[in-house]
Amino acid sequence: MKLRAELIALPPRQQARRLAAVAASLVIQIKHTEPHAPEAEAALAAIHTWGDGGVLTGRYISDLVYSDEERGTLRRLSEAAGKPSEGAWNALTTAVMYVAWLVYQETGEPMPGDVNEVGEDILDFLDEQLAQLG
Repeated sequence: MKLRAELIALPPRQQARRLAAVAASLVIQIKHTEPHAPEAEAALAAIHTWGDGGVLTGRYISDLVYSDEERGTLRRLSEAAGKPSEGAWNALTTAVMYVAWLVYQETGEPMPGDVNEVGEDILDFLDEQLAQLG
């Protein structure tokens, strides 16, 4: 799909920079109905930071989706079920998982199974999610 073709032609950090722009628009959509969304802001900040050359671990990024404290975009997605922000939370979670996959590949950290299953094909899913959001 279009997003996948656009991103995989770029180096990983440039992919993250491009996804930061996508994530920023998703955070705006989320904040229209959920003004207090620190998980969304943290995810966006991490994508920006890594894309701009910052040093983050794959674990740090994947913890923004789900952590031992059960905080993260996945929890917020489940809370948003049936609400106007559900699609934006879903797409943001997908974007963060892809960036986590990129970070794990760069750092060589042992990749958890759920992140290892991500791959470039998740960009097709993200493209579909974004199309549904309009």
